[in-house]
Amino acid sequence: MAASLTTSAVADVDVDVLIVGGGPVGLNLAYQLRRFSSPPINPNPSAEPISVHVVEMHPKPVQENFGRAVTFWPRSMEILAQMGLAEQITQQCVAVRSSAAYDMSGTEVFGRGWSFVEGLEDTRFTFASVLRQKFVEDIFRAELAKLGVNVAENCKFVDLTVDESVEVGGKGRVKARILDGSAGGGQEREYTVNCRYLIGCDGSRTLVRGAAGIESDGDRTEDKWVRIDGVLKSTTMPKPRSYGAIESPLYGNVLWIPLDHGATRIGFALNDERRKLYKELNQEIFIQEAKLSVKPFEIEYERVDWASVYSVGQRVARNFWAKESVFIAGDAAHSHSSGAGQGMNAGMHDAVNLGWKLALVLTGVLKREVLETYELERRPNARKLIKYDEDISVLVSGRLPKDWQGDKTEDPNVVLGRILQEAKGFNTGLTIGFEPNIAVSRDDSTEDADLVAKRTIIPAPAIAGYRAPDVRVLTPALWEPVWLHTLMANLARFYVLIFIGKSAEAKSSFGQMKEDVQKNQHLKLERVPGTAAETNGVHLNGSSASQPRRWPVDFLTILPEKVGNAWFELGTDPLGRVYYDGDGSSVYQRYGVEVESGAVFVVRPDGWIGARFALGSKSLVDEIDAYLGGLLYR
Repeated sequence: MAASLTTSAVADVDVDVLIVGGGPVGLNLAYQLRRFSSPPINPNPSAEPISVHVVEMHPKPVQENFGRAVTFWPRSMEILAQMGLAEQITQQCVAVRSSAAYDMSGTEVFGRGWSFVEGLEDTRFTFASVLRQKFVEDIFRAELAKLGVNVAENCKFVDLTVDESVEVGGKGRVKARILDGSAGGGQEREYTVNCRYLIGCDGSRTLVRGAAGIESDGDRTEDKWVRIDGVLKSTTMPKPRSYGAIESPLYGNVLWIPLDHGATRIGFALNDERRKLYKELNQEIFIQEAKLSVKPFEIEYERVDWASVYSVGQRVARNFWAKESVFIAGDAAHSHSSGAGQGMNAGMHDAVNLGWKLALVLTGVLKREVLETYELERRPNARKLIKYDEDISVLVSGRLPKDWQGDKTEDPNVVLGRILQEAKGFNTGLTIGFEPNIAVSRDDSTEDADLVAKRTIIPAPAIAGYRAPDVRVLTPALWEPVWLHTLMANLARFYVLIFIGKSAEAKSSFGQMKEDVQKNQHLKLERVPGTAAETNGVHLNGSSASQPRRWPVDFLTILPEKVGNAWFELGTDPLGRVYYDGDGSSVYQRYGVEVESGAVFVVRPDGWIGARFALGSKSLVDEIDAYLGGLLYR
């Protein structure tokens, strides 16, 4: 029976942002937008938090609870840590630090499969964090509920219109029709969401992308992959809690992942020959094929949580936003196989890139043109991922890519292991970077040929457009180690990171910098340095009528060695909180800073370096002001 439809029973919804899709990407964006505009991050009691409406077409009870994405790589975990969420993930995840690859005889072979998982460095998160998507979503939903945001389930996006007579960012510029089926009984009620911005996070079968008029390029292949999650009763797999690869002549490079809560994922290619054996595919057949795929090893299931077969394909949108008001993120913007485990990670990168920008635009702090950098920064990386996945997916299926330029007789399993290892920096996210734009300053370091050549290798150089490295510094007085990223939480604020040089000239330059900062109405500190309440007086909704606008900027000062007191070393108080490099200047070395002369970095809210400056520059504060002033309203 067709569902009956009424349009009067549900009132229209007026919000700042409509998010279509209640998966990890949509939930992450909702979390950022609400959190950045709510106390205590926004301490202004008169400011209204950004209003967010999240719709999810599937009712939670019938969603596939245990399938879909499972792995966060190190950079994604750093991103989540700076949002205050990593602890909840590490409490539940399987931290996988080892790999194991086996040839068709069951003999372990080295340097193949997922060997890049081993020996991860230049990060706190030296492991793959394996936690199924259901549990990740539960974490986000719980945090959103604390912020007063709930997901509207069983609500399907229908279409959208952009009213171009309304200014960009204005109330009701975007109107979206939603069908609400939450009442049950086959009843669907239509309502309209009037919003300033809409973000489509509705997966590879996205409706938002088409409704926004955004075209995409790509296609599906003939390959079919099976994924099956469950708890094993027994197995002869020698290393069942490692990231595993079994090189099967019939099922390709078979995936083995130890999952949370004692489960295991097995993934394999199901070729035409195998598919033709069955009239239809069901869980019983998936179990049977899984047992054959891991030969010569044996498995017996205690239970199966989830099993699915899907077509492998790659697709990337030509644009990541439309009419300056509709964004797409995650699989809605770029879809690919699960061959390299990048899906949920690429989505986290999209979310962290867009989240702070949109939040600060909505709160009147950031210039609207900065939103253009979301596409400028994320689409090139998505295209790189798609090209990479085109090769990976063919190799996982047991074949060499069509355009393979190497030895045509080479074993695809050997090639796969080598490509995964060579792409270690990209796989882990630790070398993902952006070209110069309004939010990434162009300087000598971004033009240095030697540094450019090293950008894809761990550790990537600390230059504009690349991640601010996470290093251990020492706290004052106690000299206790603390990770730098924990001092630069993602609070929709910029961080000016000052490395003081040892030379008298460098210390003099710092003194001048401090004087100039205090003369700058957008940067000057207003409270006692070093206290928990220290701030430059910024409220996320901008300045009051009686005060000049102060920017959301915090200062951190790093000294090249541990001392008893920073004042006695500098002859003045540091700018902001102070920490020490207490390990033979290793912190300075990792940031590529000369110990004698020092340097200054501006780190964006998302943890990427926006600009780098010489501490000795006589126009240093003017240069910082020019960079930030290109992004933030004065």
